[in-house]
Amino acid sequence: MSYRAPSPPSTGYSIIDIRGPLYGGKNDAQDATTTVRPPSPQASDSSEDAFNGSDLVNTILDSLDKPVNHKSIPTYILYDKKGLQLFDQITQLDDEYYLTGAELDILIRRSEEMVDRLQDGSVIFELGAGALRKTQVILRAIEKKKVHVTYYALDLDQHELDKSLASLGEFQYVQLHGLLGTYDQGIPWVSQHFTNSNIQKNFLWMGSSIGNQNRLESAMFLRKLQRMCMEPGDLFVIGFDKRNDPEKIELAYDDSHGVTREFIMNGLDHVNRIMGQENFMNRRDFDYHSIYQEKQGRHLSHYRALKDIEISYKTPQRKYSIKIQKDELIHVEHSYKYSLDEIESILTAADLNMVNYWTDSKQQYRLVLAENRPFMFERNMKRIHALLFPPKDVFDQEPISCYHCNEGQFDLTRAIESDESATFDYALNKTWPIETLPSLHEWQELWKSWDLVTQQMLNHRKMLFERPITLRHPFIFYLGHIPAFLDIQLSRHAVDEDLGPTDLTEPASYAEIFERGIDPDLDDPTVCNPHSRVPDNDQEWPAIDSILAYQKRIRERLQRLLVYWESEAFKTQSSNWIDSRQRQARIVWMCFEHEAMHLETLLYMLIQSPSILPPKGIALPSWKLFMRSSALPPLTPLSESPLMKLPGSTISLGHDDHESLDHTSKEHEFGWDNESPERQVSIAAFNIQTRPVTNGEYFQFLQDTQADFIPASWLKQDDQIFVKTVFGPCPLGYAQHWPVQTSYKQADLYAQHKGGRLPSEAEVIHFRDTATTEKWPNIGFENWSPTEVSNERVHSLGDVWEWTSTVWDAHEGFEASQIYPGYSADFFDGKHHVVLGGSWATHPRIAERRSFRNWYQAGYPYVFSGFRLCH
Repeated sequence: MSYRAPSPPSTGYSIIDIRGPLYGGKNDAQDATTTVRPPSPQASDSSEDAFNGSDLVNTILDSLDKPVNHKSIPTYILYDKKGLQLFDQITQLDDEYYLTGAELDILIRRSEEMVDRLQDGSVIFELGAGALRKTQVILRAIEKKKVHVTYYALDLDQHELDKSLASLGEFQYVQLHGLLGTYDQGIPWVSQHFTNSNIQKNFLWMGSSIGNQNRLESAMFLRKLQRMCMEPGDLFVIGFDKRNDPEKIELAYDDSHGVTREFIMNGLDHVNRIMGQENFMNRRDFDYHSIYQEKQGRHLSHYRALKDIEISYKTPQRKYSIKIQKDELIHVEHSYKYSLDEIESILTAADLNMVNYWTDSKQQYRLVLAENRPFMFERNMKRIHALLFPPKDVFDQEPISCYHCNEGQFDLTRAIESDESATFDYALNKTWPIETLPSLHEWQELWKSWDLVTQQMLNHRKMLFERPITLRHPFIFYLGHIPAFLDIQLSRHAVDEDLGPTDLTEPASYAEIFERGIDPDLDDPTVCNPHSRVPDNDQEWPAIDSILAYQKRIRERLQRLLVYWESEAFKTQSSNWIDSRQRQARIVWMCFEHEAMHLETLLYMLIQSPSILPPKGIALPSWKLFMRSSALPPLTPLSESPLMKLPGSTISLGHDDHESLDHTSKEHEFGWDNESPERQVSIAAFNIQTRPVTNGEYFQFLQDTQADFIPASWLKQDDQIFVKTVFGPCPLGYAQHWPVQTSYKQADLYAQHKGGRLPSEAEVIHFRDTATTEKWPNIGFENWSPTEVSNERVHSLGDVWEWTSTVWDAHEGFEASQIYPGYSADFFDGKHHVVLGGSWATHPRIAERRSFRNWYQAGYPYVFSGFRLCH
């Protein structure tokens, strides 16, 4: 953190009116970042509020002039001046309305941890600031840490904004500003003034405000903000209410003091003022209808008519006669609750990654820290789609006579046609075979990840010719290998012949140098697979600038092809265009997974190098922050892992994907030659650990056996053990509950010592098919290292690959690939073992495919692979 002299104490604040064009232009950019106080908007009469306006009359009429059970009233009518005061009273009912107290509890205990991630000179934007009582805790922590920040509170009520900012007091390191406007006005303003400014942006959205939108709306809102305002390294703190006991939630939204009920009914008084008729909707004719739907995790608020009502109203345009039936529900508000799985889904749909989360002392509420990263891999797409676009049977389980609570909220066709959700690959895209073929967007994200690793984490000035693993080529080979492999395959199979000649990209000689890498025998390195001949000394390699220019040309070649295919898809409005291009699609798919696998290879090579640079634009892991201020945690290995007892069974392995299918019109899932065909395997009953073996357990094993063969994933310095990561060595105390990463031979020695064995391929597949877990797997860079496992939760995928006892060999029905000869068969030597699953660095397209198999030599110690035991 750079040092800056402390500023004089700030005794005031400024309010910037962003509601009109006057404050939307570039000419006020200086006001946004300096202590010059711009003029506050003219104060309105105390009897008015931020909502009074003639346009609201039409909005209210339009929402009420609907068929039976289709009526609604805009939620914001609840928040007039009196409504805000009532809501403030609600937030102080800690014994019943727990959300505010729970969030405050988290901030009091954890705000310093949050502030540790702020950069000096950064800005904070709070959406829907409110009373700022909780925000004050964060600002005081910032002041204590002496971090210079500029704070902007966005709200649409001038009186409350003035009152709240004035209540914060003086700060020496924090500059205070108010933004008077709505979310829709605030997002463009932030984008205009702070994008490309090299200033870290931090967003606060607390109070479980995200729950006031349905899940699709929340994902769309976050995605809009992410795309318009956030850049790599920017952070977002969001408050999520948990799926607590129904009784607890029902009491929070219908408290015993009647404050919530009055808050809701006051909304009708506000409607009457807006409409200019005292009895437009007489509160005596309605009741507050409050219900919590546990299966959907949402609380619903309605006005229920106590009798048949007819409302007459005249505008300059027309006369209205609105009929409301007795017991009809008029929707006014909903509040969604979130499991951790649902939070992951919403963030992923918005292209955000969870960095950390904190819960209150009573485990009722979460504050989640998310970040915008340089790239994003799509994961769990079916799971996300099911959350954003729930099927009809979800509503049928908890029926309620309200269109807005059912199909009105989730009109799938309308949502897909809207600008924001049309960009979701989780929507029903009927023109691109997304399950078969990676899209152009997926390729672009893969290229971003490759560039981050090869151009930022790899120091070109001193690491290009480094070989941290002597059994591999120097780093420079892989920078040329990836584009060369793609170019060779496109030309060899004339994949883009529709666009013209398919000659190799110049310089064509690069294809000879970079076509295929090496995997020598560990016992006799002179025995090696067929491979390219590479230069003998550093001076003979092509210049790195030339390699990067070569890569750029080949990427452009593929991009032209994918854009052409997208245009074909648009013309046909179906995915039928791929029927005659199955072989070409397979080649593109193969090259995608080839690059994704080499991305992981590069990372396990880089981690072995002391010269590795940390990834830019990625938040530091918590352990890195803890090292600055706290003592190392003691080593406390987990107790023995629970065992899952599985009966004998016949299970299927693999899938049917012979290359001959490419000449049919049947769309199918692609895979490597070793995945096909689907076959049946019988296994006996067995017991298997519910989680992988951890670093702490493996360390204890080495202590017990007095062995000194530490894994290659560890580092020993001054008699202390560290685990190698992209952020530098992590003390074992912090990494003790991560899955250990070892060779097969090291894993087998541990198993023998424990009286167990490593599971077979079929047993691991059977376990993964049987195990259920809500936790999202740590794959696709969800985290940039393994994460903790525990005995309380079943762990079936992610963090590390898993060794199996199955030797890599031809299985029944195996046929070697004709388009990539030797991919699998070159390694049927009895020395390789099957690994399954995927690590933190494995692309989700690979890790989520049940049939995918990988392999490594039994003594190979560098791969991100762990193990679990069978008994």
